[in-house]
Amino acid sequence: MVGICGVVAIGGAPGCSGGRPTTLAPAVTRQAGPPVAEVAGQPIYNGDVRAQMRRTGLDARAALDQLVTFELLALAAAQAGTTGAADGELEAVRAVEVQRLIEREIEPHLAKAAIPDAEVRALYDKGKARFVHGRQVQVAVLCVFTGARMKAPARARAEANARALKVFVDQRPGRAPEDFEAISRMPEWAMRNVSFTTVWQGDDEPFPPVVGRAVGALRKPGDTTDLVGDETGYYLARYLGERPPKNVSWAQAAPGLRDEMFEPWRRQRFLQLAAELTRGHDIAVDPQAVDLLSQPAPAP
Repeated sequence: MVGICGVVAIGGAPGCSGGRPTTLAPAVTRQAGPPVAEVAGQPIYNGDVRAQMRRTGLDARAALDQLVTFELLALAAAQAGTTGAADGELEAVRAVEVQRLIEREIEPHLAKAAIPDAEVRALYDKGKARFVHGRQVQVAVLCVFTGARMKAPARARAEANARALKVFVDQRPGRAPEDFEAISRMPEWAMRNVSFTTVWQGDDEPFPPVVGRAVGALRKPGDTTDLVGDETGYYLARYLGERPPKNVSWAQAAPGLRDEMFEPWRRQRFLQLAAELTRGHDIAVDPQAVDLLSQPAPAP
């Protein structure tokens, strides 16, 4: 038995925005091939899943998840009362009733404004360095990492390598960031564990304060720090650019954060609301049948 969680069923596509309605209409072939799953007594056949895979471009598991969700919502719609229909019209009526259920019971709760302030605030707090920071300098950095637990002999070798690197850098005429990257790729420095990266450095992140203080003194492209180090390693940094201090409050950042988180939040909230509407129904899936669906379909 499996539950509805993990089903992605918004329009058979990556999602909707701008208030467009959510749709969930399977490509139905009824009784084509053996049953793959059963939802509250309603079988889902091999051909149903293959048709949904062709329609949506999803893999077998995701396509089956959509069909399971549709059947569950169709049950919920039926319990709310459906329109009578002839057998040939039943699937079309079911699709319409599911769509009406989604529009009535789910869509009103999927607007951006429905994202709880607490979730937006949590995202702001998690990435607060994006919104509140002092002057940040973009630098190309050559590093010889050590770590607090490195033994004295290994640390002495790392320091010697770093000092030799500093002499080498001072002797080279190039002052572009590409020069630092080229140095890190030279075999004689790669074998001495010299690494290269480009970062936006503040006072104490992403590299430690000893780097932040040295980088804070840089002012123009090509400016390069002296060799600095602490228990984490040894560093040479070269100025690339900078951005000024920033102080954006949560209230100011909230609209943009809602835009960023809307689509994933909308998908997750759709699943939660669908699960609430369809709770209590049994779902049986044949794992071997699902695995077989991953194989190419037989020629018609």
